[in-house]
Amino acid sequence: MGTMEEIKALKGRGWLLNKGGETFSARVVTVNGKMTTEQMQALAAAAQKFGRGELTLTSRMSVEVPSIPASMIEAFDAALAAVGLSVGGTGPRVRPVVACKGTLCPHGLIDTFSLAEKIHRRFYEGWHDVTLPAKFKIGVGGCPNNCVKPTLNDIGIVGAVLPGGGRGYRIFLGGHWGRTGAAGREVPSLLPDEESVLAFIEKVLSFYKDNGLPGERFCKMLDRLGFEQMLL
Repeated sequence: MGTMEEIKALKGRGWLLNKGGETFSARVVTVNGKMTTEQMQALAAAAQKFGRGELTLTSRMSVEVPSIPASMIEAFDAALAAVGLSVGGTGPRVRPVVACKGTLCPHGLIDTFSLAEKIHRRFYEGWHDVTLPAKFKIGVGGCPNNCVKPTLNDIGIVGAVLPGGGRGYRIFLGGHWGRTGAAGREVPSLLPDEESVLAFIEKVLSFYKDNGLPGERFCKMLDRLGFEQMLL
């Protein structure tokens, strides 16, 4: 099956060793849960050809294809690349963005699809080769209903009504889930537009890259340095 270093390198590319150590799951990245029908058909065909005809959905809107032999990894990657899909979303870097369907939902206060795709392009793709202290997750919610739980992400963005009318963005920092999950703390000021949100995310990521310790999650860095450091 390969050495531990080879298995670790494959995990960094989005290939996760299955229980038993004989096959891998491919973590297929989506842009906040959206794919075209052509991509879905190609993914189903690849799962049938290279795996055992199964697809599984992750909590972060990716699709995993289990039971792929190591000998089929490159062929699977090529089949997905032909329709604009890729395997990834692992390692100490910005992870694929999670967003609710606020663009279409009657409760949505912001265009979640637009913002999430801009975050995906600028930070998941644009920062893909930037190594962070640990994984970093971003979630976008269209309203306070919190359906995709953006407040449990390292950065959570939630649609809001601005004072005096208009729509804006609430920002939460340091949320996390897992064995000891906790909601992020809210930044006091609302942000007025997408560009200000993107600029703030870049500020946060740069601060985390420069000040986080190896293996230290963002929430732990905030505990160590103080939440107020991100507001300066």
